[in-house]
Amino acid sequence: MTNHIMKKTFTSSAVVLIALLVFTSSAAFAQDKQVTLPSAGLTPESPFYFLDLFGENLREFFTFNPEAKAKLQIEFAGERIAEIKVMVEKKGPKTKGIEKAKSLLVANVAHAADIIDQEKMSGKNVTQLAKEIDDQFDAREKLLTQTFLDAREKLIVQHKEIKDKLLKDARAAGDTAKVTELTQQLNDIENQANDLKDKKDEIKTSFRTEKKKIEQEMDQKDQQQDEKDQNQQDQLEQNQEGDQGEFELEQEGEQGENELEQKGEQGKHELEQKGQQGKTEINQSGSKGKQENSATGTQ
Repeated sequence: MTNHIMKKTFTSSAVVLIALLVFTSSAAFAQDKQVTLPSAGLTPESPFYFLDLFGENLREFFTFNPEAKAKLQIEFAGERIAEIKVMVEKKGPKTKGIEKAKSLLVANVAHAADIIDQEKMSGKNVTQLAKEIDDQFDAREKLLTQTFLDAREKLIVQHKEIKDKLLKDARAAGDTAKVTELTQQLNDIENQANDLKDKKDEIKTSFRTEKKKIEQEMDQKDQQQDEKDQNQQDQLEQNQEGDQGEFELEQEGEQGENELEQKGEQGKHELEQKGQQGKTEINQSGSKGKQENSATGTQ
């Protein structure tokens, strides 16, 4: 009797767990129309990150419909992007965990593409499914791109504040130690800004390479529209990165200003040396003339 009750309780709990997992997955995807990043939770740098991945594998295991499995990859991709966002903001683009998150993100897209391909091989028409999933991945790509653009914008503001205020004040005060410290800070910020752009381009390229396999299953009209949308998005991204050109000009201007200052100091030093040399020559000439006059008077 006791064993029967335990088995019944276990079965009921399992049914509730499965229903909860499926409901959570469906609800999360239904909210995707708003396209916002979920909470990052643990990041790949955490020693307990494997628990996150275990939970995702469990949800996928209990998701039996292939279409639902493919859509689940979109949700997982959103979590990877949220993790990347947290790591970029807290530790910068060279954080080791970013590479792990990138690999998982690309794998999510690749897995969705494989599911669509399997459905096609089974004889199903997958053009609409491919379009729907591709649109969802496009929306998450925008969030990924914006993550790096926002982080870079903060660095540009910080760079401008240091250069236009703190560095000028330090130079005006003649505080050479502070000038050296601030100049190093500016160099570090410039390197971080460049690293952000490089990492963004790297992840986006890998992401789009896998997504291309999904786009190939869309009908021709949707493919053309998707290409047009991507080109527009790339243009908007380039416009937002217009600050980069200004940023590079500031670097060149700063370098030119430093070179002019160095040349000015060098020229001033040379004039001082020539002035001192001329003064010495005059003194020597005067002393020589005095000696000659003294010698003539003696004679």
